[in-house]
Amino acid sequence: MYKILSLDGGGSWAILQLLTLRDRYGDATGHEILRDFDMVVANSGGSIVLAALAENWTLEEALGLFKDKYTRESIFSANKFKNRFFPVDYLRLLGIPFGPKYSSKQKLIAFRSLFKEVDKRQMEDLPAFIGKESLKLVVATYDALNNRAKFFKSYPSQADDFDSVRLTQAIHGSSNAPVQYFDFPARFKAQKSEVFYDLWDGALGGFNNPILAGVIEAFKAGVELDKIQIVSLGTGNKLMSEKAKEQFWNDKQAAIMNRRKKWAVWKWGPQVKFFGDTVLNQAKTILYQPPDWANYVTMMFLKATNGDDFEKRIVRLSPLIHFNSDLSDKMKELVNVLYELDMDLTKDQQINELINCFEEWKAGELLNQPLAFKVKRNNDVIYLNGDKNYREAMQRWKEM
Repeated sequence: MYKILSLDGGGSWAILQLLTLRDRYGDATGHEILRDFDMVVANSGGSIVLAALAENWTLEEALGLFKDKYTRESIFSANKFKNRFFPVDYLRLLGIPFGPKYSSKQKLIAFRSLFKEVDKRQMEDLPAFIGKESLKLVVATYDALNNRAKFFKSYPSQADDFDSVRLTQAIHGSSNAPVQYFDFPARFKAQKSEVFYDLWDGALGGFNNPILAGVIEAFKAGVELDKIQIVSLGTGNKLMSEKAKEQFWNDKQAAIMNRRKKWAVWKWGPQVKFFGDTVLNQAKTILYQPPDWANYVTMMFLKATNGDDFEKRIVRLSPLIHFNSDLSDKMKELVNVLYELDMDLTKDQQINELINCFEEWKAGELLNQPLAFKVKRNNDVIYLNGDKNYREAMQRWKEM
């Protein structure tokens, strides 16, 4: 079988992937884990996890990427007022939280300092360094100059057309979330092709969950679809609660009723709220890129090749952040906290909440994300395909 590891984006939430890997492999080194697969495909926060594995850190060392406050703040390096650009500089000065907060330039400096061995090598040299020449590494980014998804690889698709880059450069582009996060595209020149790239997060190309990219790349490499096994590690998937749905409805209705009352300043509140929910949340949705479609399409590909065993060849492990009717009061409190956490978490308490999320997910108190599902009117999730809890999914992974 041809084994693929897929690592979602999600900023600091990628600590969930490292905790899951540690539960599966103990405190193994990164190279030991990578040699267990034939291909690893990653985006954004997941690509940073890949870099830590390629650096050959133990999983405990890799967890320091998120547990250590200095390291977190070196990646999410906040821009001072003088380094922000118009109109972001004035909006934030006025207390309006719109626009990028972090320095893309400082992020690259942090990656080069953190991943020193990886930074010495081009991506095509990493499989030999890892100890498995046949290993294929793929990092998803978004080419801002050509408005298209761009994959950087450790192998050429065509011998005469290859963008050779260092993994530190690739993850810099892949983790470069725009709008509310980093200020400028990640710019560098690829060797061999001599092409200059300006890059944003791979989520903009539809690959925040890169599981489908892994299937496509394996198929292009000549692997038969019925020989593929995939382990897909997510960073948490949030479904809207009944309360949030009701609030969205109320704000929308208020905006519709008051939109023609142009000078009624006291009626602007709900309209501003609805505008903010629509614009900012949709901008973030592009980055979070709800992973369900990629899981579902991948499942359909595998089902088309062998309808009997397709679910045995795909494991999805990611907590479902959602209010179910049977959720305990303790878990409702945790879910409320998790709903408020963004991708750029730099405070110790926020990271501790993610660790708590993992422990409750592992214990079965939080559901695992399904491959296909429906949401009932009472907001309960009906599982159609996939593992309902962490233990079932982990056991299937171990049996692969």
